[in-house]
Amino acid sequence: MQPTFPVALQEITCDPDLQPRVEGIDADHVQELEGIAETWPPLKVVKRGERYVLVDGFHRFAAAQNLGLERVPVEVLEAPADGDLAALAFSLNAAHGKPLTLSDRRAFAARLLRAHPDWSDREIGRRVGLVQPTVAKVREDLERQAEIAPAEVRKGRDGRSYPATGKVAGGSGITAALAPLANALERLITPAERIAQRNLVRYLERLAAVLEEQNELTGFETIAAGAEACRVVLGAEKAKELGEQLGWSARNILDVAIALGYRDEPS
Repeated sequence: MQPTFPVALQEITCDPDLQPRVEGIDADHVQELEGIAETWPPLKVVKRGERYVLVDGFHRFAAAQNLGLERVPVEVLEAPADGDLAALAFSLNAAHGKPLTLSDRRAFAARLLRAHPDWSDREIGRRVGLVQPTVAKVREDLERQAEIAPAEVRKGRDGRSYPATGKVAGGSGITAALAPLANALERLITPAERIAQRNLVRYLERLAAVLEEQNELTGFETIAAGAEACRVVLGAEKAKELGEQLGWSARNILDVAIALGYRDEPS
């Protein structure tokens, strides 16, 4: 761990472009922090010339300004080799503190895709904490808006290049036309058990992408709010039936997640 020491607030540069949250600073969270200033961990900064650039602790920095603090403890980090402070700020903010929303992660995925359209969807997803289908959707949107060009070859985490999944020379029309033939050939040459496994994996990938969208649902700030919405819309009896369906299905999915290495952290 890097040593920490106090630095004058006026010597710290707070660049809004490095703030990874789409909605910016949350005033309520800043107010909460103002009441527990003595418990703050040090702000994380990168030295640039005679100043320090803030990369982690944007809400604490705002709280310090509101409190009129003259100095705050900081931890000075090494600047990344590629100089990408935004990527550093995202990774630090994703690791602790106020959770990044799905919109925050999608926005940063779009930023990485604009800078590195040749990176694979899985590599982008690993860096931002999204499943591959969600990154693929972000890529499709950027390609449709002509913000990035389609990449026929993509680079994985190992640095090797691979053909883009589903890309066939000649365009998407040929891809769509050949899809039924490819599916028929798979059924002929692939064992039934393997086909069933692939279908299960594709289902779980789609389900994970859908479940991520709950972060963007207005009114789902608490579990109680979600339950109350179901009772209001469906009525008590149908809401109870939905609860039973969700419980049985979710338990299966959670068991699979745990088998894949997920560990639920205590709240």
